[in-house]
Amino acid sequence: MKIIISGGSGLVGSHLIPKLLQRGHSIVNLTTKRTIRETYDPKFMESYWSPKEAKIDHIIFDKADAVINLAGFSVSNRWTKENRTRMIDSRIDSTGLLVSAILDNQVPIQTFVSASASGFYSSSDVTQSEEEIKGTGFLPDLTADWENASTSLSHNGIRRVIFRIGVVLAAEDGALVKMLPFFKLGLGSAVGSGKQWMSWIHIEDLCEMFVFAVESKNLTGTYNAATPYPVSNKDFSALLAQTLKRPFILPKVPAFALKLAFGEMSSLLLESRKLSSKKIENAGYRFVYPELSGALKQLLTQK
Repeated sequence: MKIIISGGSGLVGSHLIPKLLQRGHSIVNLTTKRTIRETYDPKFMESYWSPKEAKIDHIIFDKADAVINLAGFSVSNRWTKENRTRMIDSRIDSTGLLVSAILDNQVPIQTFVSASASGFYSSSDVTQSEEEIKGTGFLPDLTADWENASTSLSHNGIRRVIFRIGVVLAAEDGALVKMLPFFKLGLGSAVGSGKQWMSWIHIEDLCEMFVFAVESKNLTGTYNAATPYPVSNKDFSALLAQTLKRPFILPKVPAFALKLAFGEMSSLLLESRKLSSKKIENAGYRFVYPELSGALKQLLTQK
């Protein structure tokens, strides 16, 4: 297949592109850098685009089979007014530009797979399936608008798959990497009440899910991309300390301290989301790292 990818230089894309190439697919990586990398791989090329200026090379959509949309300024940056605007525009403008290019092409692509986030849901200790209604606040609104930006594709007969992604665990970036310095020093602890649920996913499983979505023609709609076994923040922290063979004796970091340090962004750490993985499992996906202990052991051996 010929697959166009946006956001391919990010954490997920850097793992996903090699996996797709190994499976024999051809990749067009959209980049906002005007200097295009030279490559000797005939199955990989880059193409300049600018969602802000609504610029994209429509030629690349010729004979393309699928688009994978990963573009979006990270919500783990402080939620200043400027950053909020970047978070919104980087998702809505980029998705809108892709949708327009797809529909303007004489032969539209067959499949559109997009990242979304578990932040769509409200903070709750109850297990939430894809049928739950949207939560309230900046993050649920942002996530819903991101998903809605591509609904016109479904109306035009294009298979659309949306993944609401939990906390991504990877060895080189993301939440785990930010936690490691403290835990390696024996300074790790739970945050807030420690009872809030963390729905997480190993980077390997997330990338395999995207491959599964592209290659499985019967997959359509919205799916939670999170392990079958979510854990509380306290249990996650304790197991991380245990895996690193470090003490876990410090008191929990109080919620007010996190709010003072991070402002509204502290909700990423303090809110509780316990997602169901039944829908993606019923569709035929089998997790490589379903349990946290195995995931942490695998990732930390890379450090």
